[in-house]
Amino acid sequence: MKRIAVIGAGITGLATAWYLHSDGHEVHVFEAQDRIGGVIDTLVEPSSGESYLIECGADNFATLMPEAWDLVRQMGLESEFITPNQDYRIAQVVCRGRLYPIPNGFSLMQPTRMGSILATPILSVAGKLRVLREAFVPAKRDDQDESVESFAVRRLGRECFERLVEPIVGGIFTAKADRLSMQAAMPQFVRMEREHGSLIRAAFAKRRQQSAENRSAREASGARYDQFTAPKLGMKWWLGKLAEPLGDRLHLNHRVELLERHLEGDWGLQVVDRLSGATRHERFDGVCLALPSYSAGRLLRNIDGVLAGGLESIEYASSAIAVLALRRDEIRPESLCFGSIAPTKEDRNCLAISLSSEKYAGRCPEGTLIMRAFMGGAVRPQMLDRSDQELLELAFAEVQALFGVRTKPHYQRLVRWERAMPQYHVGHVQRVARIRELAAKHSGLALAGNAYDGVGIPQCIRSAKQAASKFS
Repeated sequence: MKRIAVIGAGITGLATAWYLHSDGHEVHVFEAQDRIGGVIDTLVEPSSGESYLIECGADNFATLMPEAWDLVRQMGLESEFITPNQDYRIAQVVCRGRLYPIPNGFSLMQPTRMGSILATPILSVAGKLRVLREAFVPAKRDDQDESVESFAVRRLGRECFERLVEPIVGGIFTAKADRLSMQAAMPQFVRMEREHGSLIRAAFAKRRQQSAENRSAREASGARYDQFTAPKLGMKWWLGKLAEPLGDRLHLNHRVELLERHLEGDWGLQVVDRLSGATRHERFDGVCLALPSYSAGRLLRNIDGVLAGGLESIEYASSAIAVLALRRDEIRPESLCFGSIAPTKEDRNCLAISLSSEKYAGRCPEGTLIMRAFMGGAVRPQMLDRSDQELLELAFAEVQALFGVRTKPHYQRLVRWERAMPQYHVGHVQRVARIRELAAKHSGLALAGNAYDGVGIPQCIRSAKQAASKFS
């Protein structure tokens, strides 16, 4: 049994601790904030005898990547998770000031149903013909990384990129497509081009396999909703279950100020209790930094300046979420969906709007609908210079224009996430490989989190499992 310190009580840190505890190690988790969750949090707000269940960050996760769902099953919590509602399983995109469904079978950037591409009003005739010509565009010959914009324009044409790919990518990664790395963010499409020479030809090849996964991709409108799940009681409830085995070894309001490597090979932590101001020193056999990379870099600066520099070179974006509780009967029927996205060229104030209560049951009282409007990110960072009230007003104006709402919100709240989303710029895969190479020189050190191999919850769980395995 080893004594391991996990620094950071976000989902990655808690999952790392859960795996380590399951392996019989003594695990201590240190978290500077007064709560667990990191960029995940759930609010339960009262409303006339009922309540709103509001997700301030991620509200679900995909099961196509198995790591998160495997962890749920290992915890024995399958019955506590639900799948998306059957109604309104579409995503919409703003086009010339109106909402239109994303073409069926257009999954991230892969067209799988040519009929829906030809029928969509989102693209011009020239734009549609350019998408269909993708099957004949020569494949890239080298392994050099490129931006999402470069890849999508090269394969699908600029109009499809601007009207469909760019807003989808912006909604997921809060990133600028001209800097976002294909190899890091969307490696599956790089493989499709390499193996099949074309995204369309790859879709036809998969169709012949007739797997359930591929049928879902062909039927999806922007997202494969049957491959998502969420806890009935919210994401914070699940994180609480992950934290339960720790007991008093979960140290909230404890900031790690200094990390040291002792000559004996173990690690020293200088920890400050933010409530009392007391400082103490502790020693551990190993340390996992489940932190934003810039915070991990700060702690490693006196141990390995080159490694710290690599970690601090990963940029982050900030964002805000305007949460609005609205009258459901005021939504235009044709606008009901799981969410909408907006291309940059539409010059909207919101990157995306999620109809949270349409996706999952039990999120709000009957007759009410919860919308979450996502603002800022690397796409429009200047938005975050505005006050909370200004952002709420802009979000409501957007909802009025796109969805037809008239009555002011029953409830509203502005959530800000400062430097919360890592930016996978071109060359990110190589950058992370170098970071790992440097980190491997320090025995008993693990790095984990969404800065490295994926921003989604399944990728964070995979990162946690890999980190825990370093101490076995």
